[in-house]
Formats: sequence, C-alpha cells, structure tokens
Amino acid sequence: MVPPMDLFMADARLVTRLGADANVLMIPRAEFDVHPSYRDIRMANAYTYWTIDREAVVVLHAPPGWVATLLPEVRRELLAYQVTVGRGLVFPATDMEIDSLATSIVTVDDVPYLILHQSAFQVMPDEMRRQLTFEYAKAWDEWTASSIPDTCPDHVRRLANTFPVTSGSNCLAATLFAVTGAEWMATQWVHPGTFLQTLGQAGYMRTESELTERGDVLTFVDEAGRVQHATYCIGAGLFFNKNGQTLFNPWKLIQQHELFEAWGDYTCQTYRRP
Repeated sequence: MVPPMDLFMADARLVTRLGADANVLMIPRAEFDVHPSYRDIRMANAYTYWTIDREAVVVLHAPPGWVATLLPEVRRELLAYQVTVGRGLVFPATDMEIDSLATSIVTVDDVPYLILHQSAFQVMPDEMRRQLTFEYAKAWDEWTASSIPDTCPDHVRRLANTFPVTSGSNCLAATLFAVTGAEWMATQWVHPGTFLQTLGQAGYMRTESELTERGDVLTFVDEAGRVQHATYCIGAGLFFNKNGQTLFNPWKLIQQHELFEAWGDYTCQTYRRP
C-alpha cells in the first residue's frame, strides 16, 4: 500500500515556507507529469495522481523521515495541504491515539487526518497496519460479490472473487484474461488500443444483438469513442469484472444490474466470437 517514494504536493507559498531546505527535490508539476521515475503504476495508484488538484504546481520528493524534521508550523501547513488538494494516502485519524504518529497527523476543519508515508507506516503496530489496509480497501470497492456458479469457466473460477497482489491490473486486462484463458494477461495494465487489437485477434467482432450470451464481451464507450470499461459474460446474467487498476479493486462476479448501475452512463457495445 505504501510506495517506495515519499511525495508531497506543494504550491509556491509552501515552497517559500520551506526556506533553504535542500534535502528534498522540488519538481515542477509539468516535469513530474512526464518524468519516467514517477510514472510507475504503483506510485500513481498509491498517490491517486488523478485526484490531485492542478493548483499543486510543485511535487516534493522527500527522503524517509523528512516531514518530522520540519518546523511544527510548516509541517502542519504542508500536511493540511495534502488533504485539501486530494493527495492519496490520506486517512481520517479519529481513533489513532499514538504518540509516534503525531508528526504525521493534522486537523483540517475539525477532522484529524493521517498523512501516510514510509516512516509513519514503519512505526505502526501490525494490528493498526492491518486495520488501516482493510479500511482503505473497503473504500475502493464494496466487499460483495455473486457466488461462483458451477457453469463458471475453470480459468475464471481461479481468480473470481479474489484480490490481485500487484498494482496495474485493470478491467481490460481482466476481460482479455477471461477471453483467452492466459492468466498472465490478468496482471497487466492494458490500454484501449491494445485491448481492441487483442480482442479482434481472438476472433471477436462487434454485434448489434441486444441479448447478452455466455462468452460475450461488453464495452462501455465515452462520447469520443474511447473504451472506458470492459467486462466478460459468464452466462446467467453474471459478469467477470474489475472496477479499477489498484490492489483494492478485486476480480469478482457481479450481476448485470450492478454493471449498468456503475457504467450505464456510457454507450454499451457488445463483442462476440462467431
């Protein structure tokens, strides 16, 4: 859950407040966005880059324990900023009464938050780590799934209603795994062009049928024609599905109505192998 680099968001005012502190890399956001060292899927998922407000024009790459070395007032401002701009790994800390975490907790609008980073995670008792991980996972996806029927394909059965152990595996990868039976594909981070090319290579073609059959692939497409989601029908109104690319988005079986509740705002297209 905790990535190998400590990143904190900042604006020009916070950079000024840090003064002459040279023990941190100050990366302009535009440079950060294209820097290969920070594009790793584990980093992106942990810090949820897509939720961070663009007003954070600088990203601070800090060594472990750096936050604790800051002046208390500067530290509070920096930690509070992580809450307000939407950085990942920020947790409500109402029940965390541990002195060793004091330099990682800040109160914003009367709510205490833990800003998680490597050093904070290291000093946590195992039970707190476990509780925090469970709570975080439940925030990503409901821990409910349909039972696995006897008719479920054997290869799908192996992954159905389980969590991945690595970041990156997304809905397109899950669907290609279900189509091909190639388990290694399930762990990949697949983009739409790769998905459609591989789906076609597997013999699937677009159909206008309004009825969904076992083995069909459903895609959900935005107004620009980009595939935003895909899923695989195992029959009887059940789909092998993954709603995201994090460790905390499970591969699971869901009902058709659940699928359309989540993705029905997009245009549904069906692919079938003749």
